[in-house]
Amino acid sequence: MTNFIIKEPSIVFVHLPKTGGTSVREALGELEGRYFGHIPEKFRKRRCLAIVREPRARFLSAFRMFKFGNKLDDDYYGKPRWPDLSISEALDVLEDPWIGFDRSYRSLPWNLKHHIIPQTHEFNCLHHVDTVLRFETLEQDFTRFCAEQGISAELPSLRASRGSREDEGVWSARDEERFNRLFADDYRALNYAPHLTTDKKRQYDFSCLKPQTDTVYDLWSTYFSDEKIFIDEAARALPDDTCALEPFADEIIPGKPTNAWAGRSKNLVVHFQKLQPEFSGASRLSHLLACTIVVLRRAPNCTKALRLFWRIMDEQFEAIRSELSLRWLVSVADTVADMGRSPGERAVGMNASIYANTAKLHETELKLFYPKRPWPPRKRFSTGSNLFDGMLTYWTEKGDMIDNMFRRSLDIAALEPTAGKILIEVIERLSLGPTVYRRFKRISGVKGPPMIDDKIRERIQRIMKKNA
Repeated sequence: MTNFIIKEPSIVFVHLPKTGGTSVREALGELEGRYFGHIPEKFRKRRCLAIVREPRARFLSAFRMFKFGNKLDDDYYGKPRWPDLSISEALDVLEDPWIGFDRSYRSLPWNLKHHIIPQTHEFNCLHHVDTVLRFETLEQDFTRFCAEQGISAELPSLRASRGSREDEGVWSARDEERFNRLFADDYRALNYAPHLTTDKKRQYDFSCLKPQTDTVYDLWSTYFSDEKIFIDEAARALPDDTCALEPFADEIIPGKPTNAWAGRSKNLVVHFQKLQPEFSGASRLSHLLACTIVVLRRAPNCTKALRLFWRIMDEQFEAIRSELSLRWLVSVADTVADMGRSPGERAVGMNASIYANTAKLHETELKLFYPKRPWPPRKRFSTGSNLFDGMLTYWTEKGDMIDNMFRRSLDIAALEPTAGKILIEVIERLSLGPTVYRRFKRISGVKGPPMIDDKIRERIQRIMKKNA
């Protein structure tokens, strides 16, 4: 669903997929903007229009479009996008909570679900609608609406799906049960129940569809839109710095986590969306924290981003600390080191950053310059071997090098409530992950090989040199 803000006539058009909305949108006037899952406050006094359709017919229209394509050869759906799609698979997609439906991520399953979620789903914003047209009588209804608005518009026919009822395949009894259960609210609220045959079927009350509290779509309006926001307007890319954080903490981003995206987009909204797959399975709040860091990297003087960053850290860090990868924990630590509210916070943030980045440097060197080694090491080295500039090797079997180092840091962490939590979390991750810290911890307490007297060693070395 996309909410189209129309300039003239001054209306909001709530476009429910597969209801003829593309035709209506083409017939209406100039577009001001598009928003997904919400209508910004400044547009809510406008007349709000939507078209509804008999639920099963709408579902099958979307199904056929993905399976067979539509009748426009130059359109994205001109070719089949999911040729082997079955009714059961489409219903599976609809019921799968790990497949999203908004426009924050683009994939075939997300796109299908976007088209088939019930019309009464809160994402579709019917609670804002005051004018309803019906697909089954769309030409007459649209003509009447245009007359009321004092506009002249011709309704084209666009994106009609290919295929027919014979091409749908067989509905199993389980498919029928699932469909009726999933779309029960549509039949009831949109008055498509079979026994309703009078004019009463044109009465609508969508007040019960209104969410009890603001959703993340309302709170983060620009992210769920097609607005282009660049660094000179960085603050606009983020939610209000006084907004409620609980809805962000409560919403879990669908999907499976992907590898880190290391690119860069000038459009901050696009950049944020490229980061989102890293946070699949985590809360929207973790993603929001990452986005505040992106803004602060590009616009260090953005007070809105800084306030949001510290609100999340002070109020909600415990709720999201386990969701953040070490990559983002280090980014948090770097931000604290750069923008801490006290010298103590900055020092603790720097401590966490140094730990993680030193381990990263060591692991990078091993990956670049050294072959894989057997584990555990086949040799033990005596304590006191020279390294560089007077530095000596650790006595690795004792293990106290790591314990002493971390103990001092944990004592410091206790002095700074917020920054200290980051340092503690970084230390725990480094101790558990495949890092130099963990490897040395695993051999701590292991006795070293028997050592020989220095004089005996010198004698052996002379003998070996003489016989070489």
